[in-house]
Amino acid sequence: MSLDALKGKIEWAGKEAWYSGNVDALDEIYAQDMVSRRSPFPDIEGLPAVKQFIAAGRQGYSDIEADYEEFIAEGSSIAYRYTIRMKHTGTSPSLPVPPTGKDLILGGCVVVHVKDGKIVEEIEYSDYLGLLQQLGVVPPLG
Repeated sequence: MSLDALKGKIEWAGKEAWYSGNVDALDEIYAQDMVSRRSPFPDIEGLPAVKQFIAAGRQGYSDIEADYEEFIAEGSSIAYRYTIRMKHTGTSPSLPVPPTGKDLILGGCVVVHVKDGKIVEEIEYSDYLGLLQQLGVVPPLG
């Protein structure tokens, strides 16, 4: 699969997984032995574990909408920015904060490395501090 084709598939699979819970859509773009790096969370090794992470994350949020922005592809890598809007309506095992009912925005950037047409590694840089401030877990700075 070309990098241009993969860019469209990244958005499609991400929306399928996060919007509707169809984590099997990720099979089209991720290698089974892929690694996902999402600081401050521990690395997630293997596509089945990534699917579990997304399913667990969906337990904490509803009304999820994502914008995929500014895709850049070079060599065997793709970088893109995203903005996710969601409502905090449950408790997620990955971020065990009681539901607040608040509307949240999470922005970030992801760099993926591709081999044989599949993503083998993704490195996410997201504003988790801003998310924790929106939830009221961390006070605003300044």
